[in-house]
Amino acid sequence: YGDGTDARARFLKPLDARHSDGWDILNNPLWNKGTAFTWAERERLGLRGLLPAQVRTIEEQVSNFVTQLSAMDDQPLMQNLMLQDLQARNETLYHRVLVDHVEKMAPLVYTPTVGAACQHFSSRYQRSRGMFFTPEDAGEMGVMMRNWPRSETQVVVVTDGSRILGLGDLGANGMGIPIGKLALYCAVGGIAPHRVLPVMLDFGTNNESLLRDPLYRGYRQPRVTGDRYYALVDEFVRAVFSRFPNVLLQWEDFSSDKASNLLAKYRENYLCFNDDIQ
Repeated sequence: YGDGTDARARFLKPLDARHSDGWDILNNPLWNKGTAFTWAERERLGLRGLLPAQVRTIEEQVSNFVTQLSAMDDQPLMQNLMLQDLQARNETLYHRVLVDHVEKMAPLVYTPTVGAACQHFSSRYQRSRGMFFTPEDAGEMGVMMRNWPRSETQVVVVTDGSRILGLGDLGANGMGIPIGKLALYCAVGGIAPHRVLPVMLDFGTNNESLLRDPLYRGYRQPRVTGDRYYALVDEFVRAVFSRFPNVLLQWEDFSSDKASNLLAKYRENYLCFNDDIQ
């Protein structure tokens, strides 16, 4: 651009598999295509002998998965869990399923099914996705952002779990909301899956049932409030924009006593929005 505007987001580097071996590729959901790897790809990527003999096209894989999913049409939560499992092992197929069948899949990965999925987030936890920050991380969030393995991120969706849909305070279980929303942004908006980041500001919960639940995965303390809460959020905002200056930050499902304050504080200086109140 003639005005010197940073244009890096227009020319983001693609994923590079040259330094990965076959086993690593199969166990990386961003790379793994399962039996859709062609014979030429299997030879080039060191996958020979690591997959069954039959090569399936992506279209055949989609058809097979949708058939299995449709057998659970009376159990939307189970369908959500099947999609989570697919996303955890083969994001190529997962996003192709969403793109090809978005009208059927959108209600399963987001509202209304995502609410029930959030309620079971801790008990059904499978693998890490996104980032979690707690009050114990105060003073370290900038360093922690360097732990995120992607060199470029275009969209961050962040929640504190304080007002998840109509379910109220779900604490860290609310992480299902940023994950589900970003899945739709990738499928419908065309954003590359490795360039999004779901974030949970896990600053405690006032949900007594969660605090007593031995399976709860979150920060097992009452919610941080007042100046300490806003100081933690401010550290997070500075950390994320320091690492990714051109990122779009979406505030998602913050309780009404915080949502307007946060948007008003940051909207003039950072690229951010809150579709719950805007």
